Amino acid sequence: MFRTAIFILIFNCLSISLCMADELVFVTLDNTPQAYFEDGKVTGFLADIVTEAARRAGYESTVLIVPWKRALAMVEKGSADAIFNAGYTEQRNKFMRYPNNILITEKIIALRKTGSKSYLGYDLKGADKYVVGVGRGFFYGQRIQDAFDRGIFRRVEEVPNIDLNVKKLLLGRIDFLLADYYPVMKFLSDNRLMDQVEPILSPETGLPVIFSESNTYLAFSRKKKTPAFNSVNKELERMIEDGSYNEIIAKYIPADKVF
Repeated sequence: MFRTAIFILIFNCLSISLCMADELVFVTLDNTPQAYFEDGKVTGFLADIVTEAARRAGYESTVLIVPWKRALAMVEKGSADAIFNAGYTEQRNKFMRYPNNILITEKIIALRKTGSKSYLGYDLKGADKYVVGVGRGFFYGQRIQDAFDRGIFRRVEEVPNIDLNVKKLLLGRIDFLLADYYPVMKFLSDNRLMDQVEPILSPETGLPVIFSESNTYLAFSRKKKTPAFNSVNKELERMIEDGSYNEIIAKYIPADKVF
């Protein structure tokens, strides 16, 4: 009887350990619509995508939204298994394992009031005629930052959020605004403004002109020697191939705006 009890105790301990080994902790920053809080719970299309990739790979997972510096520190120390929406740097590569596949490419676009004749191409020709709205402290890529530094626009106006930029655009106080594609599309959709504000499109492709791009990844901590790095990222590749990746994004952004 005593031996049986000891066996059950050991079996239970091993079972708990195995279950714990199958749990992953992902960290990221608050960034609507990629990952954010809604009714006290974490939601967002990147949060959904990484947890679904983990599920397909056989792991349960938790997403924690914390300040970005803390997220990086958690991955560096190994208190989190992975971080997502992380750009590549040589310094980060010392403590994070980056996959070959990109999680998402952030795209900077320009938007104007629907029906406006204001136009700005990738070459920024004619920028001196326009007043542009930007988010205070937001980095739009080095090429755009260099254009700001050279003063090529008629004027650059800063505001703290998308809401104020869109209001200024609709009032005619700015000619267009620069924004990260998915967050601004989510804002316009949620506020029923898709018919009042439009991206500036390329005449050649019919798609929004992309002024700057930045690739981000699902990167794993080098302190966590786990096979999850390969299996989860492999499932992420399959999700992109089978279309479920875009299907998840379309839950947050109108399907015809996913590109």
